[in-house]
Order: sequence, then C-alpha cells, then structure tokens
Amino acid sequence: MGRLSDKLHGQKIVVIGGTSGIGYGVAELLLDAGAHLVVLSSSRERVDEAVKRLNSPNVKGEVVDVRDEAQTVKVLQSLAPIDHLVFSGVDKIIRGKLEDLDLNDAKHLFGVKFWGAVVIAKAVLKHDIIKSSGSLTLTSGAAAIKPGKGASVGAGLNGGVLSLTTGLANDLADKKIRVNTVVPGLVITELWDKLGKSKEQQKEDFDAGAKRLPVGFVAEPLHIAEAYLYLIRADYATGTLVRIDGGGTLLT
Repeated sequence: MGRLSDKLHGQKIVVIGGTSGIGYGVAELLLDAGAHLVVLSSSRERVDEAVKRLNSPNVKGEVVDVRDEAQTVKVLQSLAPIDHLVFSGVDKIIRGKLEDLDLNDAKHLFGVKFWGAVVIAKAVLKHDIIKSSGSLTLTSGAAAIKPGKGASVGAGLNGGVLSLTTGLANDLADKKIRVNTVVPGLVITELWDKLGKSKEQQKEDFDAGAKRLPVGFVAEPLHIAEAYLYLIRADYATGTLVRIDGGGTLLT
C-alpha cells in the first residue's frame, strides 16, 4: 500500500466549499498531503482569493452553484475523472428562536447542504465523476445528534445528511465509491459573521464554549479538517459518520 503519508500524492481531489471555513482547512491539509486540488464555490471572487491564498501550482478553482443541477453536472463532468470529492458547501447558519426564523434562509441552506449533496451524488452515480475506489465525503453537524434550543431546524437538516450518508453508501457501492460524513461541533469560521454579532461578541461566545468543552478550546477549521483527511484515506470506511466536536455531545 505504500507509506500513508504518500497515499494522496498526485491524486485529483475536488473540494466544493473549499474557499472558506472548514472546506479551506481541508484544502490546506490535502495540499500538504501532495494532492492536486480543485476548489469550488458559487462566488468567482472567493474562488480567486482562495487559489491565491493557497499559493500552489497544484490548485485551481472553478465556480459552481450546487442548487443548479445542470451547471453542477457540467462542471463536474469537465473535471472528471477525479479520485475523491469533498462537499462542505455551506453559506449560512440556521440558529435562533424558531418563531423568529426566516424560513427563506432555512430553505436556502437546505437547497445547498442537503439537496446539494443529492445533486452531487446523483452526478457521481450517473456520470462516473469519481474513479472506482474513490470517495465522496459530506458534511453534517453535531446538532443532528444533540440539538439544543434554537437548533431544531438545523438539526433536522443535518440529521437528513446523516441518513443520506447510509443510503448513498449503498447506492454507490457497486461502483466501489465510498461515502462518509464528517459531523463537526463548534468551530470558528467566517459564517458566524452572518449572525450579526460583533467580533467581540463572538469571542465571548467562543470563550464560553471553550470553558464548557472537555478539550478546553473551540476548533479552528484545520482541527476539523483532520477528520476529512482520515475518511479520504480510510479505504475500509463507508457509510461512516465521524463526529469531531471537542466532546460537546458528552455535555449534559
């Protein structure tokens, strides 16, 4: 099998949502592992900025909106065949009192995170986007396992992704393509800016979270990215959920 550190060397990996947050952290680790990357986002500006920041001859970027099935299929076909695909495309956080929730925001996120995963998996199954023995890695969230107050809709969305993982692992088994999902807990990303809190307020929230968590700190994207690297490398893992939450689900 060769050295584990060289396992991804030269492999072509697509990271949808790889221009910010967790997806960008995944891109950084994969580059360190010697992979050739394509980072995708719905924003040309974010794609160009991410490619510039990653600063490697082994990375390029493309624009894709996973809510547009035809465009997504066209882009993925243009990149095929690839070895692995990571989907971490999220551009909103659903959090707050249900009675105050903007359902249009919620429907938008379902369109991206849940239906986006379905669109991608359908394309992989129908158009041979991923090589046999490759993998598709999705992204859920710890609220699916332990939803708190103000997280019921987000929990439903993320729970759907957990069930989807098992179904897709069965659907893609004949092609020998593994399907797994990372379940992150609290993590510091740019998405928190969209909730309207200042950086100072966010820091207070993260400091409070760090005191509660058994590990004593709140994750940065690179901490979470380790789980994706594991699932991409782990040839014996399919239909697997990897929870990486700092022990958050242990709390009473």
